[in-house]
Amino acid sequence: MKNIFTKIAATAATGAILSVAIAIDSPKADAASLTRTPLIVDDDGSQDGMTALAYMLQNPKFDIQAITLAQGIAQPESFVNNLERMLGRLGVTGIPVGVGRSDPLQGNNVYPDFIREGANTFWSPFVTLPDTAPPVVTRPAAELIVEKVKQSSEPVAILATGSMTNIAEALRLDPTIINNISVLEILGGAVFVPGNLGVLPNPPYSTNKVAEFNIWADPVAAQEVFNAAQLGLKIRLTPLDATNQIQFSREDQQAWKATGTPESLIASEFLDFALTVIASDNDPNPVWDLVAAINLSEPSFCNEVPLHINIITDTPPGETQGQTVAVDGRPPNANVCLNPSFDNLSFSTREVFSAESKSVPEPTSVLGLLAFGALGVGALVKKKTVN
Repeated sequence: MKNIFTKIAATAATGAILSVAIAIDSPKADAASLTRTPLIVDDDGSQDGMTALAYMLQNPKFDIQAITLAQGIAQPESFVNNLERMLGRLGVTGIPVGVGRSDPLQGNNVYPDFIREGANTFWSPFVTLPDTAPPVVTRPAAELIVEKVKQSSEPVAILATGSMTNIAEALRLDPTIINNISVLEILGGAVFVPGNLGVLPNPPYSTNKVAEFNIWADPVAAQEVFNAAQLGLKIRLTPLDATNQIQFSREDQQAWKATGTPESLIASEFLDFALTVIASDNDPNPVWDLVAAINLSEPSFCNEVPLHINIITDTPPGETQGQTVAVDGRPPNANVCLNPSFDNLSFSTREVFSAESKSVPEPTSVLGLLAFGALGVGALVKKKTVN
């Protein structure tokens, strides 16, 4: 019997190798010929979230099934028009948009008005949008998340770069969606470093030294999401510990602009705004959400650490509410990125939106794994691009 299985495996591997070789070497090969992971992008209408969205729209590893807007930096019901025009500028059609509630599940934590005003004007004059665009189909965010996950023939990845409000509501609506979510990548929290509310001068922000904005905006929702790990939800967390390690510079902004694709051009405008208006000693990397997007896309970007994350929900907003605490002695509920590095990747910060970053999607099928195993590590290191 062993010899039979060996022959079957060898035959399958040979066929898979030929298939992969044809797909890689053929001048007509593109992302459509390779496995793409269904993806939902959930953001709170932030400039760095829109940068991450632009990165994922041009990423051949993913097929965006929905974009959902959570309460946070923007108010979902008003920001949807800006998102519609951004998608119109990029020539993207057919992706439904979920509009979330305008307040957290519990409490009254909100971003200050002057930050929300930037989202309302879409960070003008740094970023420009067309006056009109093809209309997008809108649905309540939680319902859209449940629908897309339940209908997908393949497990769905979720990139959550805002508050956890929409994700928690979707889990409340139908907890069984956990069974068809491959991973939930969260941008949020500050595990072993200070929070970022203190960049604002007034309470409750200035007095809370430990919370990060995305988690603080709805700590009850965040705790519900981390609790869902007990039911099988696979969570990866990219906190400030990670984003503090990565910087994007004016040289990166110019390189993205020179790349000249629709996504790279708008990303360069977002980065121009971030470097001009946000960047400071307290905010070394004002493109937080992009780090999480890269972490989701590139498994080698960060050696993640399994931790049990608990959210502080029962203290005043200006004290420790929203803090992400790593609890010793409890089963891990998240893989946490603490030390990402572009040294682990085949492309640099300047090439995030260029062909060098568009590596062939990693195999997910048995045949794909056999093929890549037989081809050896060299094929992965070279990371042949898909044009």
